[in-house]
Amino acid sequence: MQKQVNPINETNNDARVLARQLIRTARFGAIGVLQDDGSPLVSRVLVGTEATGNPVILISELSEHTKAIEKNNQVSLLLGEPKKGDPVAHPRISLQGNARLIPKESDQYSNIRARFIARHPKSELYIGFADFQIFQIDAKSANLNGGFGKAFHLKPNDFLSIETKLSMMESEIINIINNQHKDFLSNHAKNNESGWRLIGIDCDGFDVANGDIIDRREFKVPMSEAISPADAIAFLTNSENLK
Repeated sequence: MQKQVNPINETNNDARVLARQLIRTARFGAIGVLQDDGSPLVSRVLVGTEATGNPVILISELSEHTKAIEKNNQVSLLLGEPKKGDPVAHPRISLQGNARLIPKESDQYSNIRARFIARHPKSELYIGFADFQIFQIDAKSANLNGGFGKAFHLKPNDFLSIETKLSMMESEIINIINNQHKDFLSNHAKNNESGWRLIGIDCDGFDVANGDIIDRREFKVPMSEAISPADAIAFLTNSENLK
């Protein structure tokens, strides 16, 4: 009898970086939920992230997937946009977790809302509608497929960043970078193009956007928690700190 080969690789740093890249650059995803009768339902949703990298989704209370989540909050979220060629040859990640409503009156909501609008500017037109709610998906595990022969089972600490004080300084840092450091954004984003803007920063890297394109750069080493806005900007704009 032929020995069965385990298709799952041992998790390495390249897998962790790819997982963060897929999650933090996603603009949309396919969410799987369970309906009352136990049958599955898959829907496309807009996706953002909270500070540590857990996905967040903006959904209407009128949708069938929202109704399902309110009764059974176990969900799966598939991220990773196929490009040219064979769709299954491109990296993707499937997260499993629990969807949790972020109350509009909570302190967390304002930060997540700002991050979401930075990623989806047009959502500002309807994010305030009474029926639209933000849910955070607290990831419990993930399956990463980086291409042929590159399958991994990941734990949350493989793709989530440590929560630091950066989240409290994020809006200030973003405003300064976008208004005073446009050359930095052009030099370190895709193809040295103009029009890039910083939309998120965490201890492992930062996210930039240009229209519908989102890109991510990782730091060689995580940014320290004990840091001021000025120190964070100096760290961010120093090319020696970037991979």
